[in-house]
Amino acid sequence: MRRNILAGISAALAALMFTSPATAQSPSGSPADVAALELKSQEALEAEKWVSFYSTNMKLHQLLPYEPKYLVNVVKACGMLDRKSTAYHYMLQIQQQGVTYDFNADDETLKIRNTEAYQHINNMLIDAAKPSGEGTTAFTLQGSGQDYRALAWDPSREAFLAGTVEEGVLLTVTESGEAEVLLKANEENGLWSITGLAVDVKNNRLWVASSATPHFKGFSAADKNRSALFEFDLNSIELLGRYNVPVDGLDHELGTVAITEEGHVYVIDRATPIIYAKLPGSDRLEAVFASPGTRALDSITVTPDNSRVFVSDAVKGVLVIDPVARQARMLTGPETMNLGGIESISYRDRQLYVVQGRFTPPRIVRLELDSSGAGATSVSPMAIALDPFDQPGVGTIRGDNLYYLANAGAGDESGATVMSTPLAAGAEATPPRVIDNSKAITPQEKQE
Repeated sequence: MRRNILAGISAALAALMFTSPATAQSPSGSPADVAALELKSQEALEAEKWVSFYSTNMKLHQLLPYEPKYLVNVVKACGMLDRKSTAYHYMLQIQQQGVTYDFNADDETLKIRNTEAYQHINNMLIDAAKPSGEGTTAFTLQGSGQDYRALAWDPSREAFLAGTVEEGVLLTVTESGEAEVLLKANEENGLWSITGLAVDVKNNRLWVASSATPHFKGFSAADKNRSALFEFDLNSIELLGRYNVPVDGLDHELGTVAITEEGHVYVIDRATPIIYAKLPGSDRLEAVFASPGTRALDSITVTPDNSRVFVSDAVKGVLVIDPVARQARMLTGPETMNLGGIESISYRDRQLYVVQGRFTPPRIVRLELDSSGAGATSVSPMAIALDPFDQPGVGTIRGDNLYYLANAGAGDESGATVMSTPLAAGAEATPPRVIDNSKAITPQEKQE
């Protein structure tokens, strides 16, 4: 019976997709495929079958190009096979994507360390962990960084709005850090943890995504997997509507909310890879896109004219959706682009501002988009590994600055630090220097 239910769920998800995954520019890489290859990689490592270890991790890299560990394993295999040129090529590729790593910590690289090229590239990889870029502390909120998952700028109040998980509190916060409670979860309004916010001044609306998370103090097992999008009058904070996620047997946790100039509201589901929309005049949430191939939806942003919707996946990068043509593809970009570990994305004027809190090192980057909006032409790191960074999280644009929760990974009660980085900060990352790769592993060397 359960197998039939799961099959029905998979079919329902597939039916929601705008287009075949074949239109995406990166392979889908189902969890089962990845798990099988990772098992094969581990077996090859234990058996010291280095060509197999190399080829398996190359396949994993092709499936999940933003996961650095696979290229790290490729370098290790090249080290054991004494393929210096190939090893240095991939070390440089890792470095130019902004990843930090020290290959001196791996015994597998002993054979390839005795060159200036190795020392130079490895030192650059180590130096990538050094703090750089621009970022200043704007204000600090009470509680822990982990308690805040929603942040938005409210021009009507000239204040930030911040939502908490544990008590479902919505705060107004001045630029000097003075906070007041605007709204709090209770039986009357039906809110749980506040997990997403969007301010629509034009239509006098405040949109709040709320989910019954286990971290919510009023959590009840009966509410598990319940989520809803709440519509409030922006001025009076009167509750105008509540739009529930359907009860369908799936896990649900609504997250980031995005809104267009015409009032199209989008919200992601972090627990199941579905994007919902609340269209003007509609009385319900509609599932407008689903992709079983995505892993962990984290954030969403949209162009003001609703021509492009951008959705981040912590493993696979950024999905670009054309809601008019009903098509989707993964965002493409230069060799220097690595979009792993995204926590938050924001859009303005053909630029994406990306908070990579689960990247190593954590950083903020700016992507210049091409005219189609489906490709990035350049990557510019704006802030890297700054001292307050502890898995930077949710962000919002206010004026000419990106404001973001710098220590979203902090569980202690020392305070939630909101930092500010100028939108124009940073410079374009340069592409990697070409290294002779003629000594790549060949099929003739294949080990049994």
